[in-house]
Amino acid sequence: MKDVPTIDATTRLRRKPGLVAADVADDAILLDIDSGYFFQLNRTGAKIWALVAEPQSLGAVCDHMANGFRVDPETCRSDVTEFVADLLERGVLEIEPV
Repeated sequence: MKDVPTIDATTRLRRKPGLVAADVADDAILLDIDSGYFFQLNRTGAKIWALVAEPQSLGAVCDHMANGFRVDPETCRSDVTEFVADLLERGVLEIEPV
């Protein structure tokens, strides 16, 4: 796994180019052609994946998730940040260059 830089609310996230993705029921299936890795995201992960179809800030993703899932903002920010950090480490998401 690679080192993941520190991320905060202003960090802009984007999908890794070249990933193949498909929606299956409420889940999302991702295939990284370069590495051969296969990922299955549950409903919550699939929603985050959909939100970064176009580059988005981590803060915008957290705000949307907190509103959509009726969870307190601090818990949501912590959970979303942890999930995004994992996807960054796995190379599924990237930080958009400034």
